[in-house]
Amino acid sequence: MFSGLAYCADCGAKLYHCRTTSWTHEQECYTCASYRTKKKCSAHYIRAVVLEQLVLQNLQRVVAYAQDDEDKFVRCVMENKTALQRTEQKRAKRKLDKQERRFNELDAIIQRLYEDRVTGTLSAERFAKLSEGYEKEQAALKQSIAELQSVVAVAETQTVSIKSFLKIVKKYTEPTELTPALLREFVEKVVVHAPDKSSGHRIQRIDVHYNFIGEVDFSPEFSWYHKKTTA
Repeated sequence: MFSGLAYCADCGAKLYHCRTTSWTHEQECYTCASYRTKKKCSAHYIRAVVLEQLVLQNLQRVVAYAQDDEDKFVRCVMENKTALQRTEQKRAKRKLDKQERRFNELDAIIQRLYEDRVTGTLSAERFAKLSEGYEKEQAALKQSIAELQSVVAVAETQTVSIKSFLKIVKKYTEPTELTPALLREFVEKVVVHAPDKSSGHRIQRIDVHYNFIGEVDFSPEFSWYHKKTTA
């Protein structure tokens, strides 16, 4: 069900679905692909039924929130998205500024190498070796700079398609079962964190990112509303 949708919170790899013909559905689980193949991460083990239950609960809360108070839901989503865009934009701009400075430094270095070669203070062999290394670094930076410029531009103009998400919400009253079709209509990806056992209990966090709106941070009003209606 979660093929291509579940990701590790620490390394970003996809979660691998583990099952055998002798296992029941309750025994099936997901583990981090990096841990499974290269042992470069922790397992992030989570049972399939637990993941399904957590995502369904999150989805039920989001749908209930959107249906109960659409205006508050829209404000919440916009505030979350704006804060995230600002964070991403600042991070990308800092990295972009640093790489652009290095690109310009390399320009000056390569220019000096040419001058030294012309004046004979640098041998042809040494010139070729040094210039090749700097030019490779500069080419890599040029590609990275273009990508970062794109990230910054998108962050400045990106909008949240809340109306598209609300259209999906209005097709459902209260989801009671998580199906592949329902999951893919609502969910863009699910990020699974490593389990926390510090309290003596196994506690595991997941982040559900929805199509069109991203991750929803539940407001205190919704927490109260949800407790009240399920009491």
